[in-house]
Amino acid sequence: MGVVAHSSAMVGIVLDWEVFKVWLTATSGLTHHDFHLLLGVLLTLGFGWLLRRPLGSWLPLILVLGLELINEAFDFIRYHIDSYPWGPGPMLVDIALTTLPPLVIVLAARWDSPEFQRFRPLR
Repeated sequence: MGVVAHSSAMVGIVLDWEVFKVWLTATSGLTHHDFHLLLGVLLTLGFGWLLRRPLGSWLPLILVLGLELINEAFDFIRYHIDSYPWGPGPMLVDIALTTLPPLVIVLAARWDSPEFQRFRPLR
Protein backbone atom coordinates (compact mmCIF):
# COMPACT_ATOMS: atom_id res chain seq x y z
CA MET A 1 0.00 0.00 0.00
CA GLY A 2 2.88 2.39 0.77
CA VAL A 3 4.43 2.04 -2.71
CA VAL A 4 1.11 2.83 -4.37
CA ALA A 5 0.66 5.91 -2.20
CA HIS A 6 4.18 7.11 -3.03
CA SER A 7 3.58 6.50 -6.76
CA SER A 8 0.30 8.39 -6.60
CA ALA A 9 1.96 11.30 -4.79
CA MET A 10 4.76 11.41 -7.39
CA VAL A 11 2.24 11.42 -10.24
CA GLY A 12 0.40 14.27 -8.52
CA ILE A 13 3.62 16.28 -8.19
CA VAL A 14 4.49 15.69 -11.84
CA LEU A 15 1.03 16.73 -13.04
CA ASP A 16 0.96 19.80 -10.77
CA TRP A 17 4.39 20.84 -12.07
CA GLU A 18 3.13 20.52 -15.65
CA VAL A 19 0.02 22.59 -14.89
CA PHE A 20 2.22 25.28 -13.34
CA LYS A 21 4.54 25.37 -16.38
CA VAL A 22 1.60 25.64 -18.79
CA TRP A 23 0.05 28.41 -16.67
CA LEU A 24 3.36 30.29 -16.49
CA THR A 25 3.85 30.15 -20.25
CA ALA A 26 0.26 31.17 -20.96
CA THR A 27 0.25 34.13 -18.57
CA SER A 28 3.76 35.49 -19.13
CA GLY A 29 3.91 35.69 -22.90
CA LEU A 30 7.23 33.83 -22.86
CA THR A 31 7.70 30.52 -24.62
CA HIS A 32 8.73 27.23 -23.09
CA HIS A 33 12.20 27.68 -24.59
CA ASP A 34 12.47 31.25 -23.28
CA PHE A 35 11.99 29.94 -19.75
CA HIS A 36 14.67 27.27 -20.15
CA LEU A 37 17.16 29.87 -21.35
CA LEU A 38 16.30 32.51 -18.74
CA LEU A 39 16.06 30.15 -15.80
CA GLY A 40 19.33 28.44 -16.68
CA VAL A 41 21.21 31.74 -16.59
CA LEU A 42 19.33 33.23 -13.62
CA LEU A 43 19.60 30.08 -11.50
CA THR A 44 23.30 29.72 -12.24
CA LEU A 45 23.93 33.33 -11.21
CA GLY A 46 21.60 32.98 -8.22
CA PHE A 47 23.23 29.78 -6.95
CA GLY A 48 26.63 31.41 -7.36
CA TRP A 49 25.48 34.39 -5.30
CA LEU A 50 23.82 32.25 -2.61
CA LEU A 51 26.81 29.93 -2.31
CA ARG A 52 29.26 32.85 -2.56
CA ARG A 53 31.09 31.20 -5.43
CA PRO A 54 32.98 33.07 -8.16
CA LEU A 55 31.39 33.41 -11.58
CA GLY A 56 33.74 30.78 -12.97
CA SER A 57 32.74 28.13 -10.42
CA TRP A 58 31.34 24.87 -11.75
CA LEU A 59 29.11 24.19 -8.71
CA PRO A 60 26.20 26.51 -9.62
CA LEU A 61 26.13 25.13 -13.16
CA ILE A 62 26.13 21.55 -11.84
CA LEU A 63 23.16 22.40 -9.58
CA VAL A 64 21.27 23.86 -12.54
CA LEU A 65 22.03 20.76 -14.61
CA GLY A 66 20.70 18.59 -11.77
CA LEU A 67 17.46 20.59 -11.58
CA GLU A 68 17.08 20.46 -15.35
CA LEU A 69 17.52 16.67 -15.36
CA ILE A 70 14.82 16.39 -12.66
CA ASN A 71 12.55 18.58 -14.81
CA GLU A 72 13.17 16.34 -17.81
CA ALA A 73 12.49 13.23 -15.72
CA PHE A 74 9.17 14.79 -14.71
CA ASP A 75 8.42 15.46 -18.38
CA PHE A 76 9.23 11.85 -19.22
CA ILE A 77 6.88 10.61 -16.48
CA ARG A 78 4.13 12.90 -17.77
CA TYR A 79 4.59 11.56 -21.31
CA HIS A 80 4.39 8.02 -19.93
CA ILE A 81 1.20 8.80 -17.96
CA ASP A 82 -0.50 10.41 -20.96
CA SER A 83 0.74 7.69 -23.36
CA TYR A 84 2.22 10.50 -25.44
CA PRO A 85 4.95 9.47 -27.87
CA TRP A 86 8.28 10.49 -26.38
CA GLY A 87 11.51 11.17 -28.21
CA PRO A 88 14.88 12.44 -27.00
CA GLY A 89 14.96 15.46 -29.33
CA PRO A 90 12.87 17.92 -27.27
CA MET A 91 14.59 16.79 -24.08
CA LEU A 92 18.04 17.45 -25.55
CA VAL A 93 16.94 20.88 -26.79
CA ASP A 94 15.66 21.78 -23.31
CA ILE A 95 18.89 20.62 -21.66
CA ALA A 96 20.99 22.57 -24.17
CA LEU A 97 18.94 25.76 -23.77
CA THR A 98 19.18 25.52 -19.99
CA THR A 99 22.87 24.70 -19.65
CA LEU A 100 24.80 26.04 -22.66
CA PRO A 101 24.36 29.80 -22.02
CA PRO A 102 25.47 29.44 -18.36
CA LEU A 103 28.35 27.24 -19.55
CA VAL A 104 29.51 30.06 -21.82
CA ILE A 105 29.39 32.46 -18.85
CA VAL A 106 31.42 30.08 -16.66
CA LEU A 107 33.99 29.49 -19.41
CA ALA A 108 34.30 33.22 -20.12
CA ALA A 109 34.87 33.87 -16.42
CA ARG A 110 37.59 31.21 -16.37
CA TRP A 111 39.30 32.48 -19.54
CA ASP A 112 42.24 34.00 -17.65
CA SER A 113 42.72 30.96 -15.43
CA PRO A 114 45.86 28.82 -15.85
CA GLU A 115 43.87 25.87 -17.19
CA PHE A 116 42.84 27.94 -20.24
CA GLN A 117 46.31 29.33 -21.02
CA ARG A 118 47.00 26.52 -23.48
CA PHE A 119 43.99 27.58 -25.56
CA ARG A 120 45.03 31.23 -25.78
CA PRO A 121 47.22 32.53 -28.57
CA LEU A 122 50.81 33.40 -27.74
CA ARG A 123 51.57 37.12 -27.58
